[in-house]
Amino acid sequence: MFKSDQYELLDFGSGEKLETFNGTTVRRQTPSVDLATRQSYEVNWQSDVRFRRNQDRGKWSGSSPGDWAVKHGDKRFLLRQTPAGQVGVFPEQAANWEWIEKCPHDLEGMRALNLFGYTGGTTMSLASRGAHVVHVDSAANVMKWARENAAASNMEEMPIRWIVEDALKFVKREAKRGSKYDIIVADPPSFGRGPKKETWKFEDDISELLRELASISQSSLTMFLLSCHTVGFDPNELKRLVSNCIRVGSGKSEAFWLRLEAAEGKALESGSCFRFCRNEE
Repeated sequence: MFKSDQYELLDFGSGEKLETFNGTTVRRQTPSVDLATRQSYEVNWQSDVRFRRNQDRGKWSGSSPGDWAVKHGDKRFLLRQTPAGQVGVFPEQAANWEWIEKCPHDLEGMRALNLFGYTGGTTMSLASRGAHVVHVDSAANVMKWARENAAASNMEEMPIRWIVEDALKFVKREAKRGSKYDIIVADPPSFGRGPKKETWKFEDDISELLRELASISQSSLTMFLLSCHTVGFDPNELKRLVSNCIRVGSGKSEAFWLRLEAAEGKALESGSCFRFCRNEE
């Protein structure tokens, strides 16, 4: 996980969470928080910046430092206040970055696909292990951000292909080309739009995506990772979806909640996850 001086979840409840990112305290609304009553910080929820949403629009108050960033291992993430209430990193994914970095297999030269790659945390973890990564995201501005993070992390010369494309459309094209991947990672949103206004809705499109991913997976798939932030898809449902579409082979599979630990033993569930690593040969 992140070192506490880089990131810490302080408290959550009533639809909001309070976090610190490298000394800057952020208060923001988030759909992952239930309607639980705030506890330890109920009176003292002070923040440097705050994001509030009103129907479909959101607004920040306060300002963050101009050189705002956090580190996780060798990775550096440049942070910004976005109109959607994000800052450029999903801290719950640190558990998956560490899982990749500790993988017992030699990943040198393996072909890895990272779909919905966002600002590049997973891509950098794979590249640091020697994998040749294809990083796909539909937003050109986010792709630029990911490349800036790679440069800030001294990874700009690593074998990473950066592709602005709709994820499902890209995978279908790869299937027609006969492309195969040893490692596949996907962190799809609940809803999104591609660069040509393609729409993505998790509950409608995830099964088709998984079937297409099966066609571009090596028969001896080394790693597979799918995370989800859509209500109604718990870890067991995610595991069922994958097993119905992709044959991962012999190895260790696990389905679990992504969690962030807060003060007083509180844990915030921040999505479900399924991951697989094949047995060592």
